[in-house]
Amino acid sequence: MTNTIFRLQSHKFSADSIQTTLVCSKCDEVFSKEFPLDLEGQTIEFKCPVCNSAGEADLPYKSAEEREELEEDIDEVEEEDGGEEFEDDY
Repeated sequence: MTNTIFRLQSHKFSADSIQTTLVCSKCDEVFSKEFPLDLEGQTIEFKCPVCNSAGEADLPYKSAEEREELEEDIDEVEEEDGGEEFEDDY
């Protein structure tokens, strides 16, 4: 079990990742780390890049508003494409 907790200071969701700014509870250093979007809402274990202590951080979920915006964007793209699947005509 890990003693070090990485406190989430800020985060930003992109199309395929979660960009975070974290603070190490052992050395109090601030650092940035990017995680795959698939890890949203999970507790992740990794090492502090500054003091090399093993610890964990709770990654955030997208808010209901952010999810709604993403669904609207997907619907818009589908409407523009006519809802058709892409074909490989290379």
